[in-house]
Amino acid sequence: MKSIRVIFVLFFVSSLAAFDSFASGSILDSVKKKGVIRIGSGQTVPPLNYINEKGQWTGFDIELGDAIAEKLGVKVERVNVNNKTRVAFLASGRIDLTISSMSHTRSRDEQIDYAEPAYLWSGKIFYAKKGRFTSPEQLGGKRIAVVQGSNAYIAATNYLATLTDKKPKMVSFQNNSECFMALKQGKVDAYTQDTPIIAGVAGHEGLEYESVGPIYSPGLYGIGVPPNDSKWRDIISFTLQDVIKDGTYEKIYNKWFGQSGRFPLPINARPRLPEDVFGEFNQFAWPE
Repeated sequence: MKSIRVIFVLFFVSSLAAFDSFASGSILDSVKKKGVIRIGSGQTVPPLNYINEKGQWTGFDIELGDAIAEKLGVKVERVNVNNKTRVAFLASGRIDLTISSMSHTRSRDEQIDYAEPAYLWSGKIFYAKKGRFTSPEQLGGKRIAVVQGSNAYIAATNYLATLTDKKPKMVSFQNNSECFMALKQGKVDAYTQDTPIIAGVAGHEGLEYESVGPIYSPGLYGIGVPPNDSKWRDIISFTLQDVIKDGTYEKIYNKWFGQSGRFPLPINARPRLPEDVFGEFNQFAWPE
């Protein structure tokens, strides 16, 4: 009898939670009512999201978030997140979306949803002192720096397993600056991260370092949204696509990653469809 009462209580509580979630409506309604969107972004990943020398929050992610908020007609409330909290804050409802150099992975997709399309296409590389390594196979058994919470930890290990039987020694650090410092000080033999992040962290000091091997583990940076709110996910998707279609995205991209930008990328990271199939400059956007 006692077990039946426990089951009833649990059912009643879960029913109230479900009703409360339904009654509260979509995040879109709350954002429109308050006139504010809470965007989670990092502060330590130049050129995507960081604090500049003037103490200002800046970067590609930050400007893209501003453009989306402007399209929605709301103000931005910025919330500092890191690799550990950017998913947790979404899942718990502390923020409305995340734009923080976050790849769309299957494991993250189990906890949150993503707007479409991905807003930046990248890939990972190994980075080391010039002339030290000539191929990624030589990184087997070596110490490789990686940021805590990055999917590079698994991706790098899996990639090297296809090239050598020697397992790398993955060494975790709190942020990318610490990874690069460890590489400079000889505490690790190489550092692995996404191409745009490597470009921003290394800066002018990158002249003494080089990539080892090809780009591996292609990644798609996505805008994360809380789960189970299709109305909100769709409006963010549509707004992102409008920012792409009207040329706003292109201006932001060229400022940061274009040929004459602050951190030119070696690959075309724009969300474009294949030119040989869809034509020149065809954007990744849903039909009207």
